[in-house]
Amino acid sequence: MLELTQQEAEEMVFSNWIESTTDFDEEDITPRYYRTEEDLTAKAVCGGDDRIKVTTTTTMPYKAICKLYMKSPSGKKNYIGTGWLTHTNKLYTAGHCVYDRKEKGWMRSIIVVPGKSGKAEPYGRYYASAFTTTRGWKEKGIPRYDMGAIKIGSDVSHSDVLTPMLEDPVRGEICGYPADRDTGIFQYRMEDSLRKAGGQFKYMLDTYGGQSGSPLLKDRSVAVGIHNYGGCPNSASDLYQLFVNTVDQW
Repeated sequence: MLELTQQEAEEMVFSNWIESTTDFDEEDITPRYYRTEEDLTAKAVCGGDDRIKVTTTTTMPYKAICKLYMKSPSGKKNYIGTGWLTHTNKLYTAGHCVYDRKEKGWMRSIIVVPGKSGKAEPYGRYYASAFTTTRGWKEKGIPRYDMGAIKIGSDVSHSDVLTPMLEDPVRGEICGYPADRDTGIFQYRMEDSLRKAGGQFKYMLDTYGGQSGSPLLKDRSVAVGIHNYGGCPNSASDLYQLFVNTVDQW
């Protein structure tokens, strides 16, 4: 856990949106993934590809992990990402999955699909009614604060969610929807060792575009970070108390 002073704790900013009915073609997507703001599709498979396909998404933690479809602020591009349920109507994701610093605007719409597995959507799909990110991401583009949250218009059809914890495990698992495997419609997971640096977890876990916002899992019910960057080592933002509390009270 990173201890923050009051000045270091970046406050949240919010944007409310009317629910969207925008649909997406699986072929007409762009992986939403940052290494730097100028490189949105950084490949981040480190050496051999050791990811394992998740074949059943009706158990934890996989039923709490969500495929995201985002419409860019301009409406000209469709992006994909990953999020994870922390409440039956709220989920965490990367800040750049809700606010695009390149276009300097909020995503026009976001569709959330819990536990998507191929064409199967066992828990349906939901439309975002509000987004939030940190001021540190929106105004300054600080990688450590590249964190966001989404509120959906109704509760999902199951009650199993991940618990965000402020812990520093030495091993962890990333699970999300990489666009380079099976057109990005199946979850893939991988476990490996972790280290901490500057408010971020660093790891050689294989990831790819579309996995931004994935949970860094401590176990089947607890997540300790939000995956957001490639580069080998890849990285996730460490959770901090102000972020967790703000989303809880939202």
